[in-house]
Amino acid sequence: MSLLVVLIALLIIGFAAVALLRSSDTGTLVAGNLAFQKTALASGDAARETAITWLGANGGGNTLFSDIPASGYYATSADNCDLTGTRTPGDVRDDVSWTPPNAATTTCNMDAITVTPAGVAPGFTVRYVINRVCNAPGNPNALFAADGATPMNCSTFASGASEDSTRIGASYGNTPLTGLSQTYYRVTTRIDGPRNTVRYVQALAVL
Repeated sequence: MSLLVVLIALLIIGFAAVALLRSSDTGTLVAGNLAFQKTALASGDAARETAITWLGANGGGNTLFSDIPASGYYATSADNCDLTGTRTPGDVRDDVSWTPPNAATTTCNMDAITVTPAGVAPGFTVRYVINRVCNAPGNPNALFAADGATPMNCSTFASGASEDSTRIGASYGNTPLTGLSQTYYRVTTRIDGPRNTVRYVQALAVL
């Protein structure tokens, strides 16, 4: 009888040990996955800064009025494109091509570019696309797009308007301040890393 009780007790202890081991393994995996996600986010920040630097270097003249696929830049917001591939799972026709050059196989017709800026952790790959938040190519300050027929509609940020100023007494009189219109650009970054880590990061920049 004592032997039977001891065997049952050993069996219970064995199950408890296995459960504790599995719990510890799961905790380690979760912590590791969180670490990969945080590293991916930091790598995405480095890629985003690269994209913003490129925008600043090419913001003069009419360079950004039209697509520059080789630099991952597109002059429209591409509202019909599925940037992350989650809107229509299993259907890649409206997806961004994150492993270029494959854009010809999609109706979205957008290729991401791969960059390797400082700050990207070893084992991680970062890619991005830049979209100007406009409905069509052309001068964002013009009435019509590059085709001469489509009304130009861009999302802009106006700075220097009188309603945002700190008018004191009669310093400015009643004349509103001149506003400066700046166009929005959306940077979408995809980060691929170890253990099938995939993360998307978006940011808006004004220029």
